[in-house]
Amino acid sequence: MQYKDKKTLTTLLIPTENGWTVVHKKFKTPYGTVTCTETEDSVTAVLDFGEHTAERKEAAEAVLQAIFEESEAQAAVLDGVKTTRESWQTARREQYAALRKTREDYADVLGRPVHCVMDRPLGSAHPRYPDMIYPVNYGYVPGLLAGDNAEQDVYVLGPTEPLKEFTGVIIAVIHRFDDCEDKWVAAEQIGLYTESEIRAILDFQEKYYTSEIVM
Repeated sequence: MQYKDKKTLTTLLIPTENGWTVVHKKFKTPYGTVTCTETEDSVTAVLDFGEHTAERKEAAEAVLQAIFEESEAQAAVLDGVKTTRESWQTARREQYAALRKTREDYADVLGRPVHCVMDRPLGSAHPRYPDMIYPVNYGYVPGLLAGDNAEQDVYVLGPTEPLKEFTGVIIAVIHRFDDCEDKWVAAEQIGLYTESEIRAILDFQEKYYTSEIVM
């Protein structure tokens, strides 16, 4: 299977040859390790976390997701507990249904003016994945924290050149079912883009997540 970076609320799973090293998402201090052994139809993962029980639970959920999304395994065994692909998929569908949002949930966000600073301007490369080039400006709202305890991320649609800052309005929220933060989408004004157009423009990064777009 492929081992990729995975984020939870407090941890970052950094790929190794046969699993992950799990660290504090911001300070990169270590929590533990995940070691995977693959067979023809299953993956067995052993988590070594010591006393970091809360972070261990977050990492275990991310590992289970990674196994079923990045391999053809029909079962995963985490510390001796077996989960089938079918049961995991059923649980995920139920979880996503419960996590769905509406316009009312984002009444204080949609349509609000926003000023953001670009840390990944159009044409720049992702800091961990240099082959991913940003086709839009991507930044954050200074001082406003999101679900990952970092400043709120914003995609900026419209400008065709790299920006340092942008002032506009929030036209949509990308609500990720399998991540700990929402992404805001800003433009000069409301009504310039449809949901399908937003999805297509941002597919370069959002294709790696399961999400809904609320406008």
